[in-house]
This record gives sequence, C-alpha cells and structure tokens, in this order.
Amino acid sequence: MNNTMISTIDESKTLPDVKEASGWYEYEPSYDGVITHINTAGARLFGFTSPDDVIGKKINELYAHPFDHEKTLSMLFRDGQTHGFFTLMKTRNGKLFFIRQSSSVILEGIDQYPIKVKSEFEHIQSMLSL
Repeated sequence: MNNTMISTIDESKTLPDVKEASGWYEYEPSYDGVITHINTAGARLFGFTSPDDVIGKKINELYAHPFDHEKTLSMLFRDGQTHGFFTLMKTRNGKLFFIRQSSSVILEGIDQYPIKVKSEFEHIQSMLSL
C-alpha cells in the first residue's frame, strides 16, 4: 500500500497546469450522480478542456475507488453534509490525485427530498504548498 501512496503522490505532480485555478473548485451532481455543473478550473483539474466535456458524466467515474463515492453518499445521508473528507480521484487519463472535499445535500419541496449535491474541493497539492 505504501508503494501506491508514493506513486500517487509522484503522479499528482504531472497533473494539468491549473495554476490560474488554485484553491477551491466546485461541482454539482444530480442526486443520482450525474454531473450537472462543474467550474472550468475543476474540469481542467480532471483533465478536461471545458466544463461541457464533464457535464453528463457520472461522478463515480472521477473517483479512483467508486466505493469512496458510496462512502461520501453515506455520510451525506446520515449528516446532510461532509466537511474535509479526503478522497483519491483520477483524471480522465487515469492519473491519481487527492482532494479534500466538502459537500452538502440540496433539498427541495415540502417533503424536503434531495435533488442534488453541492460540492467544493481543494486539490491536496495546493494544501502542501502552504
């Protein structure tokens, strides 16, 4: 497992250049996991040229381990939000990197049924440079 961690950190240095987009990124999947919004910086971080290339994809395609998405959903069901949850993600070309994400469920209607998830995340590399 340590070898995986070391190679993951080394691979994260080869991510697309997102210097103009350092800090927090955002995306919104529908409640069933289809991405309905992502900012340009977030799309570039995942290796896409524009948000339009990401919209319509399932969010679990961006997780390195799909069970991490299930874990996030479990926390959202239980608490209504997550804060500071670390997750291993992957670019469209399969390069791995870590994010720290905060998410909340957006509810609607009298019954307060969930319609989407609002997520913000920070690329770990930007945290390491502080």
